[in-house]
Amino acid sequence: MPRTNRNIPEPNSIGQVGQTSGTIPPPWKPSLIVAVPLPIVIVSVAVFNIILPPPAQFSRGSAFEPPFLNAILYTVFLAFTSFMVGYISFKSYMQNGWTFLVLMGSGALAWGSTSLLSGWLTNLPSGPNAAITISNTGALVASIFHTASATWSKGPSLKKDPRIRRSILILAYGSVLAFTTLFAVAALEGMTPLFFVPGVGQTPLRMAVLGSAAALFAASSLIFARRYFSSRSRSSTLYWYFLALGLTGVGVAAVFFGRAPGDPISWTGRTAMFLGGTYFLKAVHTAFKGISVH
Repeated sequence: MPRTNRNIPEPNSIGQVGQTSGTIPPPWKPSLIVAVPLPIVIVSVAVFNIILPPPAQFSRGSAFEPPFLNAILYTVFLAFTSFMVGYISFKSYMQNGWTFLVLMGSGALAWGSTSLLSGWLTNLPSGPNAAITISNTGALVASIFHTASATWSKGPSLKKDPRIRRSILILAYGSVLAFTTLFAVAALEGMTPLFFVPGVGQTPLRMAVLGSAAALFAASSLIFARRYFSSRSRSSTLYWYFLALGLTGVGVAAVFFGRAPGDPISWTGRTAMFLGGTYFLKAVHTAFKGISVH
């Protein structure tokens, strides 16, 4: 691929993404407005959890869950944005060789592919268990990749041959898609443990998987936030990225407090994840343009 002046920062050089030797990054001031949704959704989930009746007393008439609305929103705000993040990470790694981009792109691909499948499989005659299993497992896999990306401390790959870099990306992305496909088939065939039992609710396994995913999203958000606030040159990419991870983590955690699909808590959590998807896209886009990341 042709060389460009777009540089992705190495994970240990946060605050210096997009810089070249001997240059000083242009001043950038964060917009507090884009940070407001994170505390708002946290407070909203807490308030709804207090004022809404327990699940046994919750009226399903208070829930709003049109058959295909959720699938469409998942496709647009989670799948599409995640695939774009994966694509931009692909192009950036080919040009710059920052290995953490492979991890970021793989996490985005896992999140986007499982969100797409689960969104359209929710209304199966057999029930929502398969969709829930795919979605929750995809969240865990994505959170693992994002946490690995946050803790990655090595510099750019020494493999500068475009063919080698392309092979690394194909192996990583191909493995994620292969896992997603095989796991989805297994879930649809009833070969995976139950995550949701109609009339009973979520199983302990689902709670463990979701809890782990939410914790890892939160941990990776805190790591990127610490890097952002500790850097002398504040990175816009880090700013958008830690907010995206935080919103996604809150959205995943909101499931624990929901009374029924489509209740106010569910939609608050989904809104957080949808907004997080746009923030992920903004983060990787600023990195690709050469604005500070690490």
